[in-house]
Amino acid sequence: MDKPSDASAFIAIIIAFLGVSDFTAANMSEELALQYWLAAVPVRLLFLFVVTGYVYLFKPGGLLGSATITKASIGEPLQNSLVFAWGFFELAAWFWVSAALRIEKGPHSDRARFSRVCETSAANC
Repeated sequence: MDKPSDASAFIAIIIAFLGVSDFTAANMSEELALQYWLAAVPVRLLFLFVVTGYVYLFKPGGLLGSATITKASIGEPLQNSLVFAWGFFELAAWFWVSAALRIEKGPHSDRARFSRVCETSAANC
């Protein structure tokens, strides 16, 4: 693990890409940022749920994993307690963000609905 591999370099690029996209959302207007996060959070939740579930179910001695270590598969390095703990806490944090975004969406959708009614009607709003 002293020497970086091709896989770790690729993962570093993916993490940097996600970080840049998160900073881009910080520079958006409030309505656009809310729409961005409402689209991004479910995708992240799904990804984290799959990763955490995979690690938990297929770890050696797990529910679907083998008790004996035979030939190493592609996902073998992921099946450890560090990856599971990271995935579990990230999943909990993003679920919390998702709940907060749903609460935050309420006033914005009411405001947008009110502005559409004012635009289509001849009444003073």
